[in-house]
Amino acid sequence: MDHEAKIDNPNKSVYSYGGQYAKEIKNGVISQITLIIRLQGSENLAALGPEAYIKVDRKSTKLLLADLYYSANQVTVRTQVPATMAPGIGFGYGYGTVPTATRTSTLTSNILSGKLTFTKEIENDILSAKSLQFRLYSTNDAIDLFVSDSQLENIQKFIKNRGEVLK
Repeated sequence: MDHEAKIDNPNKSVYSYGGQYAKEIKNGVISQITLIIRLQGSENLAALGPEAYIKVDRKSTKLLLADLYYSANQVTVRTQVPATMAPGIGFGYGYGTVPTATRTSTLTSNILSGKLTFTKEIENDILSAKSLQFRLYSTNDAIDLFVSDSQLENIQKFIKNRGEVLK
């Protein structure tokens, strides 16, 4: 199940977030739920630390962030722009083509990910929760993920689902 959350981090180094909840049901046994988190941010965004927190209503619990991943992603963008025109050339007389120049820029962003595994106690707390929030750390930068009411309802349905197809 995809996860949506509002991001808040003071240094504004994170600008994209994605997440996905997963569980395995095998022979009637349901595994612990995991949340795989993916963040994309500025080139100043450092790797995630191994500690994270989940806050269910007023109760905060420390979790370990496993399978940590960090990489720098560089994208080169080339755009065609009108060249600076010299006086007397191409002033709307329809002569030839408009000269262009290629502008090249390189954009760098960092991509981070990790996996949180919920205990049965956390799952039970979420089932009766009114609010849900996650906190991750990138060096000294706190990254808060706030779950909306509608997304919390979807997470609660996901926890309750024992493998039957939802309609």
